[in-house]
Amino acid sequence: MKKSKLNSKRYHESNNLNLLLCPMSTISIILCLFLFACANPLQPVDSEEEERVKSELQDRSFRQFAPSKDALKRKGVILDFFENDRQVINLWAQYAEGDTALNEWEIVSKDYRVEKGGSEYRLYFEAPSSHQNLPNTCDNCIETEGISISVRNLFDNEKIEFRINDQNEILPLPFPIFNTWTKFNEDEYFD
Repeated sequence: MKKSKLNSKRYHESNNLNLLLCPMSTISIILCLFLFACANPLQPVDSEEEERVKSELQDRSFRQFAPSKDALKRKGVILDFFENDRQVINLWAQYAEGDTALNEWEIVSKDYRVEKGGSEYRLYFEAPSSHQNLPNTCDNCIETEGISISVRNLFDNEKIEFRINDQNEILPLPFPIFNTWTKFNEDEYFD
């Protein structure tokens, strides 16, 4: 009789453990499937699609400020896609307090390459150069390795969003900003 009760107790404990593990393994499987589905590895686009992306961005300027354009202490980023003698793409950043800019720099390039993963286009600077205006003036003193710009909803002006990628975390303080998807405002270009 004791052996039967002991076996019965083990049986119930084993069943309880199986009931506990079953949902956990199901959740693990679902999580893995979700992560696999979300993983859209970036792939280079063909020349026709690259031209379409560049054509869509050409002669456009996007800007965003954190927390706002009129805040006492604010960070600002401008993405320009205006072609001139030194650039096709320009990432400009500034930190200001009141009317005083304390940190200002830019990364420019005469060309960029495009990769795509899901709805994201990623823009990589080709042979970029950098310039810092503040706190000190210097050329090519801002590291550019691993810096890229992500765009999603590119062909929908109402939903277009950007993200600044700094995979090596090398942008000068207080940057980077907008390293999550952010709606940038489109502005007219001013010389």
